[in-house]
Amino acid sequence: MELIEIRVLDRVGENISFKDSKAVYTYCINMPLKMDTLAQEHLYCFCLNSKNEVITVELISKGSLTGSICHPREIFKAAIISNSASIVLAHNHPSGNIDPSVDDIGVTKRIHEVSKLIGINFLDHIIIGKGEWFSFKKDGLF
Repeated sequence: MELIEIRVLDRVGENISFKDSKAVYTYCINMPLKMDTLAQEHLYCFCLNSKNEVITVELISKGSLTGSICHPREIFKAAIISNSASIVLAHNHPSGNIDPSVDDIGVTKRIHEVSKLIGINFLDHIIIGKGEWFSFKKDGLF
């Protein structure tokens, strides 16, 4: 598995805001991401301002068919650099199965704990499948 250096994918400004997990899913399956069509797992961090408007979208890691490597420091580095009030994570499962893996659950719990320590709200973690999505917050795993 290969770790990709954090880079700005898109500076979207104040025109996109996320009101719920469906809005995140809709953004993720449309241009420029098209996460539901990717053959490898990609993990993105959406850095948001205090109105939940997207400041930047950062590619945190690109993995294999079945996984990717992620550490809280890469996620929060993106959030701190963009002066974010909150973040949302999204990654795809190329298999189309949206059930979170044991690793997905563990990483999400670690990110949630770190977010409390540094004062950047972690709003949700979304898994993108084929035509559907899973929300950790909506499904009570936060």
